[in-house]
Amino acid sequence: MLGTLLDVADGEGRSRPAPGELAELRWQGVRERVNAVVPGDVRVLAASIGTGAAAGFALVYLLAVSWVPWGQPPGTAWPDMPGFGPFRNPGVLFAVPVLLGALAALGRQRMLAHLAGLLAVLGIVVARVTVQATENWNGPGTTTLVTVAALVVVANVGAPRDRRALGIAFGVVAGGLALFVGLQLPTGHPFESTLLTDGAWWGAGVTPALLGVVGVLVLVAVVELVRHRRPVLAAALAVAWMPWAVAGTITLRYFAAEDAASALMAVGSTAMALVALTVARRVPQRFRRERA
Repeated sequence: MLGTLLDVADGEGRSRPAPGELAELRWQGVRERVNAVVPGDVRVLAASIGTGAAAGFALVYLLAVSWVPWGQPPGTAWPDMPGFGPFRNPGVLFAVPVLLGALAALGRQRMLAHLAGLLAVLGIVVARVTVQATENWNGPGTTTLVTVAALVVVANVGAPRDRRALGIAFGVVAGGLALFVGLQLPTGHPFESTLLTDGAWWGAGVTPALLGVVGVLVLVAVVELVRHRRPVLAAALAVAWMPWAVAGTITLRYFAAEDAASALMAVGSTAMALVALTVARRVPQRFRRERA
């Protein structure tokens, strides 16, 4: 590439790269450094899984906490709280961009998907400011905002062009969240149409115990994938798990008061991702593609 640029520069009477060429060289350098840590094929698959997972989270949170279009059960009343237009909290500000980003990824509109990610980050910031200004106890709280931010980061680590992985991740996350948010196992009153606040989302739906169990299942899956020589999928799954590890670390510490379990979640998930990435980097690229 450098030889070609030098030949072009000589032909045009220049002694240095043009501004556009210089920017491209810098971008290529950054990308190569990133690829040295997280291979490109791993980033593509992780971004695809992350996009689907983020969309699944956004959809269920929007319907169950922020919007609740079906309203309260007959004969019941919900407590007064500062609203956000027709919504019960400003979670819509990040949920809608995340969902639009997933649709853009499905339509192979990479730039639109990344733009939606930027809008989601902006929505997170505005939602935080709005919560502080209105003192809305229904959030979205710090746990939700940090988790969504981490999901958006993973969704944008690469080009989310694997539509199959995106769809599977969306179905698993949306279906799982809808099930456990409906069950509300700690309350003992499954599928009752009650007020689900932002705090109850983590305390009764997506509980610390649930995240801990899923973390163990992900660890088992990553180990088995490595054993069966599927390093790309193993590494991508480990990377895509990290936002949920963040949520588990926070909820175990602050919702369940389990400091040791919280530390284990953080350290164990990080170690799993690092080991999986190391294994993926050691496999020649042509074999990674065959086994992805």
